[in-house]
Amino acid sequence: MIDELESRIAPLRDVATKGDLEVTKLALQKEIEQVRLSLQKEIEQVRKEIEQVRGEVEQVRLSLEKEIEQVKASVIKWVAGLLVVQTGVIVSVIALLR
Repeated sequence: MIDELESRIAPLRDVATKGDLEVTKLALQKEIEQVRLSLQKEIEQVRKEIEQVRGEVEQVRLSLEKEIEQVKASVIKWVAGLLVVQTGVIVSVIALLR
């Protein structure tokens, strides 16, 4: 019976003392703080990268707006020119049919 009870109880060398637990606790708290600081730095770096990407996107947007305006003006010129030519063709056809 005593042997059975002894086998259920952890050996004394495996039992942690309060001092061991406190040391482990402090070590873990220090490690957690280091990880927290590291994460804060990484978050700040990501925020800077996001701002940089936003600036690049804004530049591309402005560039595209400018190109769209140029294409729009070009299309208007072509349509106006074609209207003049079409009007001339219609007038010529009517003049020939008379």
